[in-house]
Amino acid sequence: MSDPVILLPLDGSEHALAAIPVALTFSQLVGAPLRIIYVSTKAPEPMELVELLGLSRAALGSFSVEAREGNPATVIVRAAEEMNARLVVMCTHTAAARPTDIVGSTVLAVLRQAFCPVVLVNPKHALHGWHLDRVLLPHDGSPAAAGAVGWAAEFVRRASAELLVLQVAVGGIPVPQERGSLTSPLYVDQPQHEWPAWASEFIERLACICPLAGLRVRLLLGRGKPAAEILRVAREQSADLIVLAWKGNWAPKHAATLKAVVRDASCPTMVAHIL
Repeated sequence: MSDPVILLPLDGSEHALAAIPVALTFSQLVGAPLRIIYVSTKAPEPMELVELLGLSRAALGSFSVEAREGNPATVIVRAAEEMNARLVVMCTHTAAARPTDIVGSTVLAVLRQAFCPVVLVNPKHALHGWHLDRVLLPHDGSPAAAGAVGWAAEFVRRASAELLVLQVAVGGIPVPQERGSLTSPLYVDQPQHEWPAWASEFIERLACICPLAGLRVRLLLGRGKPAAEILRVAREQSADLIVLAWKGNWAPKHAATLKAVVRDASCPTMVAHIL
């Protein structure tokens, strides 16, 4: 298997360029080359491609660029597999008008099929000089949500960043029923009763999933609707990245929290598809 890369699909639009600072930072953190691909019905010449994508020729030492033909989502997913992509970094949409489904059709297809996490960047936010100081990991205590812990911890470790683990207590909503779930303590309005012991057990369970030794980890408790609390904490804590696990269902009335976070977060969102 080839050495891992960070894969950045571009389509020639100005919006798509917003993902470049994020992709470059991950490339540096992982020590993996940045590979840019452009998908069209006809592959342009190399230098024509650089100009088409709005890239600087002087910056070519930082990444490589290639064009491929075919269906964009299919080509991107195949390229990610062939290149052993550690991450795929994409903008949520590149058209002037935002799609009604939060992300564009190509992005959604890649999210559903990619074997590696996909980092989504909202093109309306200027992220020049983007870096990784704080990573927010929302966790509802379920084993499914644990699928994102390893990815979050890996990049926190590489960036010497701080990991903020957020547990949201939601009144009136059924708690996770999966075996092994660890829900928030009963007296969330009186944390002195259960919070210290519960927090200690929660961190210990996370450490069983993924080694946390040497990492700066803070456990935060929110109260209310998950998406609103995630966005609030991300804003108040100046999070640089939100990491979410996703089971793959984007149908109406599903993935409401993920959709809201991707739509409204002011920082990139890493989506780990739990297959």
